[in-house]
Amino acid sequence: MDAFDRRLLALVQRDNRRTHEDLGREIGLSPSAVRRRLTQLRRDGVIAADVALLDPARLGETVILLVRMDVESPETYQTMEDRVMASPNVMQCYSVCGENDFVIVAHFPTLGDFDRWAKSSLMSDPAISRYTSHVVTGRVKYDTAIALAEEA
Repeated sequence: MDAFDRRLLALVQRDNRRTHEDLGREIGLSPSAVRRRLTQLRRDGVIAADVALLDPARLGETVILLVRMDVESPETYQTMEDRVMASPNVMQCYSVCGENDFVIVAHFPTLGDFDRWAKSSLMSDPAISRYTSHVVTGRVKYDTAIALAEEA
């Protein structure tokens, strides 16, 4: 990846609906060069997806969960990972080091829906010793863009 690719990625992370002409004008490349580079970045998996970002506050409740396992084994971790992968409400899940074992970001139409999910998915699992939920009341910063070497 060269400087043109990094500048192109910085721009499309902010708005991937810009035309190849517009992007090329900003970084000093022809529209066809921009198209070729974007195609290659997608083929290489650097650009993983082109998606629309929705406003979660308009669509329900976001909950951040810290999950602590009581029984730590490859099997119990795999069970937990399979459970969150199968849940359409779980947006993100991270296996982490420290006091907690997983950090989950989930979204539910209502807090009642979250409560039902937590009871069936977390409370019912004997390998989970504790989970703490944090209902998001406001979003201070949210960014999907990854800072690239030139921006950091």
